[in-house]
Amino acid sequence: MGPVPRFPDKSFERTFRITRSMVETLVTHLAKKHSFWRQTVCRAGKPTICPYVKFLMGMKMLCYGVSGNAFVDYFQMGESTTRRCVSNLTKGIVCCRALANQYLRKPTKSDARNIVAMHERVHKIPGMMGSLDVTKVHWKNCPTAWKGQFQGREKVASIGLEAVVDNNLWFWHAAFGFPGTLNDINVWERSSLYESMIDGAHDELDFEFLVDGEVFDKLIYLVDGIYPPLTRFLSSESDPHTKLAYSFAQDQEAHRKDVERG
Repeated sequence: MGPVPRFPDKSFERTFRITRSMVETLVTHLAKKHSFWRQTVCRAGKPTICPYVKFLMGMKMLCYGVSGNAFVDYFQMGESTTRRCVSNLTKGIVCCRALANQYLRKPTKSDARNIVAMHERVHKIPGMMGSLDVTKVHWKNCPTAWKGQFQGREKVASIGLEAVVDNNLWFWHAAFGFPGTLNDINVWERSSLYESMIDGAHDELDFEFLVDGEVFDKLIYLVDGIYPPLTRFLSSESDPHTKLAYSFAQDQEAHRKDVERG
């Protein structure tokens, strides 16, 4: 950021996992809501930390899952300030209506058509809405009284995150806060995405598409083998015996990596 950027656009996006233009948009919206994201002058007459530096510190901590101490030599700010960067960034995106309506919204039918068209072009899979999976996030400071509920087979307390991600790494569904003792099926049974499929709300996204000349009208998600065999789930072959089944299993598992990259 600045008049003479250190990183070219592609290097900037690879390093910080976000485009330069999106950083400028987010910081502008955040500055309207909180003074933390505005550069001022302290009582000593010196300018405070640049808001872009605060934003990028918060992004790197979130993207790489490490503490601010890992980047203290580069960003040169105290530990308490790094924690405030993450806290104010996450709260700001949720509380700012302009950002929430853009980045935390549910997909529309127009979005669904664009997503399916992209996946058919990139993955050659018609009707694909995204990849669904659950990951566990280690909870280091879990209270002792809660460890029995949040400590699963990994022997450490963790919190489950269920997400649907497309090839552009856009999260169209995210549910966080499930106890680490729950597996993917238990999380799925408590998922808001599952509820939308049961009550019919998800049907508003559906439209007809062709697969080898046959018409289908249910959008699908790529999942692993633990999920139930629903019409909306496309899982891999657990034990392929033919060349075609083996090729399908390889392709499905490769395309399902979208959610792991996200």
